[in-house]
Amino acid sequence: MDSLTTLQCQNLTCLSSNALTNRFCEKCGTPLVKRYLWMMGDWVRTYYRVGELIDNRYLVKQPQIVLDTKPAQAPEAPEEPPSWLSLYLKLLPFHLHIPQVYGYIPSPDERLNMDIWLLEYGTIPLDETGELIYPQLLPTLAEVWSQASDLRQIHWLWQMAKLWHPLQKKAVVSSLLNPFLTRVNNQLLQLLELSKDEATAPNFKDLGAFWSSLIPTAAANIQDFLASLTQELESGDLDRPESLIAILDYALQHYGAGQERSYEIFTCTDTGPMREHNEDGCYPPANQAITLSNGQNPLAIVCDGIGGQEGGEIASQLAIETLPREINPSPTTDMEVYPDSYSLVLEQAIRVTNDLISQRNDQESRQDRRRMGTTLVMAFGHAQEMYAAHVGDSRIYWITPQGCHQVTVDDDLASREVKLGYLLYRDAIQYPNAGALVQALGMGSATNLHPTVQRLIVDQDCVFLLCSDGLSDYDRVEQYWDSEILPLLRGEKTVTAVGESLLQLANQKNGHDNSTIALVYCRVVPAAETVRPLIYAEVKERIIPHLNDQDFDHNGDTDPGEEVVTAIPTPSPASSSVSSRTFPPALTSVSPPMAAIAVGVLGLLAAIAWQFLGRHPAPNPSISPAPVTGPSPTTGTTPPAPVTGPSPTTGTTPPAPVTSPSPPNASPN
Repeated sequence: MDSLTTLQCQNLTCLSSNALTNRFCEKCGTPLVKRYLWMMGDWVRTYYRVGELIDNRYLVKQPQIVLDTKPAQAPEAPEEPPSWLSLYLKLLPFHLHIPQVYGYIPSPDERLNMDIWLLEYGTIPLDETGELIYPQLLPTLAEVWSQASDLRQIHWLWQMAKLWHPLQKKAVVSSLLNPFLTRVNNQLLQLLELSKDEATAPNFKDLGAFWSSLIPTAAANIQDFLASLTQELESGDLDRPESLIAILDYALQHYGAGQERSYEIFTCTDTGPMREHNEDGCYPPANQAITLSNGQNPLAIVCDGIGGQEGGEIASQLAIETLPREINPSPTTDMEVYPDSYSLVLEQAIRVTNDLISQRNDQESRQDRRRMGTTLVMAFGHAQEMYAAHVGDSRIYWITPQGCHQVTVDDDLASREVKLGYLLYRDAIQYPNAGALVQALGMGSATNLHPTVQRLIVDQDCVFLLCSDGLSDYDRVEQYWDSEILPLLRGEKTVTAVGESLLQLANQKNGHDNSTIALVYCRVVPAAETVRPLIYAEVKERIIPHLNDQDFDHNGDTDPGEEVVTAIPTPSPASSSVSSRTFPPALTSVSPPMAAIAVGVLGLLAAIAWQFLGRHPAPNPSISPAPVTGPSPTTGTTPPAPVTGPSPTTGTTPPAPVTSPSPPNASPN
């Protein structure tokens, strides 16, 4: 069957069938996207044979692993997802580590519970022929642990520590202690599935026991540190997530000094073939390649103005002028003790910028269509860290020689429905107004703004791509990252050439909007001096006393699972002529709470939707969800009013996994 199966081109104007071995479409030349998915449920391992085509679409490549041969088509989704799936949906802000539900394959027999749920993980390591490098999709942590550097090993542990609290609140923290489920995707720690906690939930003693198994194959200069750390965990002396995170943050800074990082930044912007004015903005100024040596902090910004040429252009330029001025490159707090200081600086700069734009709106009596705002993506580097901040639907992608990962999660209605647990992402983006923004800079007071700031660890050569949706729409980054951006990491192209090529691609393949791009290319080399082994007692003496005096309400960089979603203040009511620009009734039928939400959305949309009409005139395609973060509402919180503008976007027995029940007496036909 495998030799007869074809792969559909994802280009919506082509959709031609291609041989599975092709890298590019034979008809239109578009790079072919290969989406490998995980089938949940152990029973499928023996029920379906390798090479079998399920539902005339999903090709079984390995037990429990399928290739979607029709990636241009939206996967099937139920009218109402089962309740157990909501754990995955509500953890969307952690998509860099937690898989998202792609869709499902309906049971061939309605009398049997044989629905197959599919999980996706972003970019999966593939060889030059597009085949899986790892037969089980991703390697386990134990498989690759001994091959990693000291910094990479600490980085993986730090990610586990950061995930502990959010997963503990969802009663799935045992997932982090399951050696089979704990996988790595290059620099990222990812979970294959979620597993339910038993009656007695795991604690830090269990985490210490798990980490103890890693000590014999750890890098030589972290073994003593790790041994002392795990001893503290197992004894119960270290029992607070924030203390563990702070200790690992200190270790990241210490071992990060064993590398030097230099940067090249290039930005470019274009009006596009279908627009008369460019409402986007970028920093540094466009068409200038900037080189920064080790110790200098890179800063790149992309803004996409909202509100028509009269306002959008002004708002984006106000943001571009204000943010660099507000960002203090040297926070007064001690970075060794408070590694999230830059997160706070960036968040404060965003709030100041928001209020300046909002005040400008008020001072100029801008109402209705004339009220202006802007999206924002910003990357700021310091030592081994890259801070990624965003508001709206402009995006940041993290490209390494091994993969491309969408860092941000769009602040739009589709993502909000997923985080509320009502819809699968690839189902949500099919609805009209799915791309309507729920927040943007300048639309109201900063007290109602929830910017997301993530802290990423850079330990290898990589590129951060910041872009407006003029490029990211229609999965263009997912399609072209390896052919257009990887040459930069291989030394085959300059950062300027790559930026110009991406801008040309945006105009030729999309062209419906302004396009703006910022590339931050980071080179990493070993430092001249070797880093000495870290002594745990010294770290504890330096860190713990400060932590005991701190309020952990903020707890590091923005926790996307903790934000309280509140309504954005709206201007005076608008004409009822736009009342049709709302979510369709199908969305309100998902669950009873959705009916109440829909009523609020209908009224709020009528009040503000028309401000941003025409921002995204193209239709909705299927896009990749990936990515980091966005505010997750707490129970009983009223969702925000959307800032509209339809977007064309796109050792112990392990606990039972969070999966659908096994089918009764299921057997192959």
